[in-house]
Amino acid sequence: MPVKILIAFSLALTLSAPPSHAQGSAVVLQYHHVDVGTPSITSISPADFAAHLQYLDDNKFNILPLNEISKALQDGKELPDKVIAITFDDAYVSIYTEAYPLLRSKNIPFTIFVATDLVGSSRRYLNWQQLNEMSEHGALVANHTQSHLHLLRFLDGETQHQWQLRIRQEITGAQQEIENHLGELPKLFAYPYGEFNLDILALVADLGYIGFGQQSGAMGANSSFLALPRFPMAGIYADLKSFRTKSNTLAMPIYSISIEPVLEPGNFKPGLELHFTEGDWRTTELTCYGPGGKLNIQTINATTFRARSMTDVPIGRSRYNCTMPANQPGRYFWYSQPWIRKEDGGSWYPEP
Repeated sequence: MPVKILIAFSLALTLSAPPSHAQGSAVVLQYHHVDVGTPSITSISPADFAAHLQYLDDNKFNILPLNEISKALQDGKELPDKVIAITFDDAYVSIYTEAYPLLRSKNIPFTIFVATDLVGSSRRYLNWQQLNEMSEHGALVANHTQSHLHLLRFLDGETQHQWQLRIRQEITGAQQEIENHLGELPKLFAYPYGEFNLDILALVADLGYIGFGQQSGAMGANSSFLALPRFPMAGIYADLKSFRTKSNTLAMPIYSISIEPVLEPGNFKPGLELHFTEGDWRTTELTCYGPGGKLNIQTINATTFRARSMTDVPIGRSRYNCTMPANQPGRYFWYSQPWIRKEDGGSWYPEP
């Protein structure tokens, strides 16, 4: 099925299907380095990582395998309260040396999204022997492409069709390499840099994967299973106070809808419409933040609200983050919409 038709078909299903009323949310945590000598923007110290695990243990969170959580939500099955999944991106060796001993000692399942070209490429990265050992003790190894590329960037002179074939190979080639070493595994895919557009979502759907981004929030039965949220845990976002809040969040009770995150010229203050499902929600306390701070929220009707920034979305990656108090004390619903703005006058934006 052609990509553009897939997009239209997917969106039609999303808009026409009634929301699931299955109960339950899950929070997926995203880590990279567990190290003090690596860039802080993608790192958490071993001590802070241990504190995260201790908090989850002390507060009786249910830490479950990522594939089991996503399958249960897709099937409309109820989840217990306070469900967490732990994930790592990029297969850095500190996952093995620092995180794995703690996780194994507590029998905690976790997922490692690997870019297969990096595996064993240097001492910075895990090798297949280490991945195999961890897979035998609680780790699920999943797909993060072959080369950890920017999926949305075209090569010089590349056509849309050539780009599509190249991205398809990045995903299918990585899955084949993983399964050559570790056997058949669930089709879970994490977008490098958290970047995707509707064409990429359609390709991931066509290949039969569940997709994970890097936008914040909890996932639920009504989430898009092509772009599920994860909370990045690194740098200033790794402190225990922030961790407590995020680990206790719930999926925003809204209809899922696919929104093109790549902004077109002249649309640098995009509107985000949230369509709430039926329920006793505290929508008068809905708050959204984005570039420039607090967003303007317009009430369309009793269940529909539109959030918009008064400031242009900057070049690169950004997002709108929306929260709303839940009826359980101290807990919040959380939803995040990513945006990507190309460099003005250029084919893409600068490297981060």
